[in-house]
Amino acid sequence: MGMNDAEVREHSFQLKEHEWEEIFNSCFDGIWVADGEGKTILVNEAYERLSGVKAKNVLGRSAQELIEAGVLSHSAIPGVIETQKPVTIINKMGGKQLLVTGVPVFDENHKLSRVVCNVRDITQLTELQKEIEKKSELINHYEMEIKKLQEQLQTLDNAPVTRSQAMVHLFETAKRVASTHSTVLILGESGVGKEVLANWIHRMSPRSSQPYIKVNCSVLPENLIESELFGYEKGAFTGAQSSKAGLFEAADKGTIFLDEIGELPLNMQAKLLRVLQEKEIQRIGARQTIHVDVRVIAATNRSLEKMVAEGLFREDLYYRLHVVPFTIPPLRERKEDIPLLISQFLNEFGRIYNREVEMSPVVFDKFMNYHWPGNVRELKNMIERLVVITTKKEITLEDLPEFLRMSPASPDSLWETPSLTTAVKHYEKQLIIKTLEKCRSIRQASQLLKVDHSTLVRKIRHLEIDYKSILGKRFFRK
Repeated sequence: MGMNDAEVREHSFQLKEHEWEEIFNSCFDGIWVADGEGKTILVNEAYERLSGVKAKNVLGRSAQELIEAGVLSHSAIPGVIETQKPVTIINKMGGKQLLVTGVPVFDENHKLSRVVCNVRDITQLTELQKEIEKKSELINHYEMEIKKLQEQLQTLDNAPVTRSQAMVHLFETAKRVASTHSTVLILGESGVGKEVLANWIHRMSPRSSQPYIKVNCSVLPENLIESELFGYEKGAFTGAQSSKAGLFEAADKGTIFLDEIGELPLNMQAKLLRVLQEKEIQRIGARQTIHVDVRVIAATNRSLEKMVAEGLFREDLYYRLHVVPFTIPPLRERKEDIPLLISQFLNEFGRIYNREVEMSPVVFDKFMNYHWPGNVRELKNMIERLVVITTKKEITLEDLPEFLRMSPASPDSLWETPSLTTAVKHYEKQLIIKTLEKCRSIRQASQLLKVDHSTLVRKIRHLEIDYKSILGKRFFRK
């Protein structure tokens, strides 16, 4: 059974004076004890070691006297006496930084009888803190450098895959528009890449780190469109057990992409007009409006002008959306992009399915002369299908579906000529040469062409391209 408080005190009194002294001097931290008036009573050996001040030079002297004599720069004791509360200071002595905490001790009459100071060396801790701060600054520097590199890589990754002059001009304009907050309307047939352009504009904009919300207006049930876009309050209708934010609120500070905008009902068109005009939305069942900072990008494959004339689309909304319009030409009008897209999709699906597949000149010719009513989407889906089903290293005519296999070839088709002069290899060679002329290395060229570095090296060797000569001219060109 343990001792009670009285027994503990009685046992403590039985300790001899030299035992107390041994305990006092065995403490790792320095200890300084002063009386209620600040005169030094005790100083342990650890304090002498930490401060470099000998006990004989401070015993019987007040802290204030020692400060005035220059023995101490400052002390916690005067502060404890003045405030009657614990005081902590940092003192520099003997080349060390010392953390000094003074604690008041009161007698039974609540009068200050002692001030006990605990002194701890925090020099190493301070140095460690400084080292951490330096490393933190270094980490911040590296993070900024990494961010810059990521932005550069993103610029390469986001580079549009096109050689069509119409598309090059379109993306140049889109890049300028991306830096603004203007509303954008993207027009074009299904599958031409309207969503790709919308994504690209967001990624190149100041809002790129903010939300990007995609909404397909054609698949939202008419009775749910308003609640999905603008949200609702608790109890607004049967089943509304709690409030819910809409997609416009979710896109705050970012971008909302309204695909198939032509399918939006007239009553919702009026509410969308309010968002564009007032920059605010109102949840179903709410009295208050909510301000939103959202960039709107809309897209459609329908003629909105014709819909306005037929009364199916609000004229005022049309002009609000038509601030910066882009019309993406169909793939059949920019066939120079087909080889680039073939290369991109072969590489993309080759990575996904872990297959390295090439396209035979015969198939390439079929692709170049097919009219692609489904545009880029149809081309991409066809490439994926062929990569999946072919059992060979090369996609051949037998792999094609009948409608594509039976499509007419061009009158001047080159596929019957020797392999090194086939259309696909000739085009590949010219494309690689022109890309290398703009780059500093094969790796940079592979990023622009969106193929693996090893794949491009293999093609350069196979096509016998003198890349060293081309890259050398790049450096010496005036």
